[in-house]
Amino acid sequence: MATQTVISNKDYVSIDDSFHIDWIDRGNAMPVIPDTIHYVIWNELPGPNEIQNKDASTGAMAGNVDLNATSDAVGSTTIADLLTWGETRKGEIETAIAAYNDAVTDDEANETSNALGKTWVDYDPNYS
Repeated sequence: MATQTVISNKDYVSIDDSFHIDWIDRGNAMPVIPDTIHYVIWNELPGPNEIQNKDASTGAMAGNVDLNATSDAVGSTTIADLLTWGETRKGEIETAIAAYNDAVTDDEANETSNALGKTWVDYDPNYS
């Protein structure tokens, strides 16, 4: 399980302060984050671990909720669920990137073009 995450709702997810996932690449199993949440911060950096809320219709900030334990709720999920999902998704992306790189290497070695026009996304069955 990952130990840190920063989620910028509809923008990106950072896992363990070192792995960046663009929102479009979050896959098909990410727990739902309500539109009223702007950021979820659970990390070891200075500052509070918190949910930053917003008014979904205006985008205006609507206050923060402190997070104190991995069992704390984020919408209908928990920090623990988001950390587990993050570690899983990171592995899925790394596996898809490796499969794509292997396909490119195979094409180069065999003078084929099976990977031509593809990206790692084409090798990720969990992509949304």
